[in-house]
Amino acid sequence: MANRKVTLVRLCKTEKGWRRYPAVIGKNGRVRPGYVLVDGHEREFPVGRYQLRTYEGARMVYLDAGENAATAATARAKAEHKLTAKIEAKAAGVKLEEDAPGRVSLARGLSRFIGAAEDRGSHQAAAAYKQAGEEFLKVIGKTYADVITPDDILRHQRALRIRGLEPRTISNRHVCVKSFLRFLDLDTKALAPTAPKYEKRIPEIYSPEELKALFASITDEHLSLAYELLLKTGLREQEAEFLYWENIDFAGSKLKVRSKPELGFRIKDWEERDVPIPQELLERLQAFRASHPRTRFVIGTRTDRPNGKLLRTLKRLVNKAGLACGRCSGCIEHHECKNWWLHKFRSTCITLWLRSGLDLRTVMKLSGHSDLASVMRYLSPAEDDAVKAKVNSMKWM
Repeated sequence: MANRKVTLVRLCKTEKGWRRYPAVIGKNGRVRPGYVLVDGHEREFPVGRYQLRTYEGARMVYLDAGENAATAATARAKAEHKLTAKIEAKAAGVKLEEDAPGRVSLARGLSRFIGAAEDRGSHQAAAAYKQAGEEFLKVIGKTYADVITPDDILRHQRALRIRGLEPRTISNRHVCVKSFLRFLDLDTKALAPTAPKYEKRIPEIYSPEELKALFASITDEHLSLAYELLLKTGLREQEAEFLYWENIDFAGSKLKVRSKPELGFRIKDWEERDVPIPQELLERLQAFRASHPRTRFVIGTRTDRPNGKLLRTLKRLVNKAGLACGRCSGCIEHHECKNWWLHKFRSTCITLWLRSGLDLRTVMKLSGHSDLASVMRYLSPAEDDAVKAKVNSMKWM
């Protein structure tokens, strides 16, 4: 008898690395979020994604089912119904469209593509591939890879522009889609010969007045510490989100930027680095640590988990303090000012490092950039009053 079963598993990060275990499903059919069965015992592993395990002939196949337990349960039910329909259709001598020989299903190919990224530990990339891929398939409305044309690529880009996405975002989505098509062994040079262009802007930074107003408005000590950490160390959002107290070297006045494989976090470009901590910030960190000795994450949530809501909280603080510009599309449409975002703290830090006299290579190392060109983007002499004063004082004749 043909196998009609689709098993819901969870690809999760354990103390032994990434492992797949059966998801815990209650008697009511609901999936218990984050829990799996290990040697017959329920265990919780919060970091991971759900997958559907099934077979294509004798080959075991894993299809991505997302991070949400309820969504994964629905995906499993649909997959079982589809599998049953295929088996019954085959028994009746009927061929379903999905079984067309020699043709690659885009939906199934996307699941394999995302799963491959997950298997190699690239969870951020997998999330980006999922968003861009699902959006692409929805726009073009096609089932098989062999019917994709260059017009589909252009149609996808037009749809993103109509939605109001920034040119750089559209270019990033295009790169993800192109990687997906390459994964399917399609001729990407013919389908997508050129990426959509975008203007490379000089990174924006916060002014001293903006920073003073923001920090003066924050009454929560931990939140204030979180944003000061971003500002004065130049950490990327997830580098700060997954920072352990053990990564702070109080004696050496520095913090150690390290991957957290047990949490599914990898440093960009796999480049570990140490960043000096200004004395004032170091003293604040020491004081907070002394009053919270049992916590693991430096800027974690109240339940001591990675805090992924710092951007949302920043937008709320800006609105409450009356610091939103009130003119940008974000303010008008969503009440979330576009002039305030987390990466802008990093841009401000790197710019001030350069203006303080630190050389390019030192700043490249401290910021975790892989090339000097990326760091040079933060050089903005026209905005530096000290540089303008020197230029104005020069004798030309």
